[in-house]
Amino acid sequence: MEELKNRGFTRTAAVALVSDRPFYEGRNNEGIYKFFREEYSVYGCIFKPTGVGKNKDSIALTSRHDFIWQDLIDGRKYYIIEI
Repeated sequence: MEELKNRGFTRTAAVALVSDRPFYEGRNNEGIYKFFREEYSVYGCIFKPTGVGKNKDSIALTSRHDFIWQDLIDGRKYYIIEI
């Protein structure tokens, strides 16, 4: 979304919808988990923690984007970040 905004879009948004509690809650708050379980903000260089390209593939954000998990039903949560 940062790239789109830099290319002329006036408003962009990132939306995350999760149904698994380990995505937003757990004891391991290292790596990618610190952003979603502890800091509630994405920023800097974020490495892919699983699958092919594990800890090699990454995305670099130029700004810090804070968010608040919003509750849905059955343990589902979501957040929306306007960029």
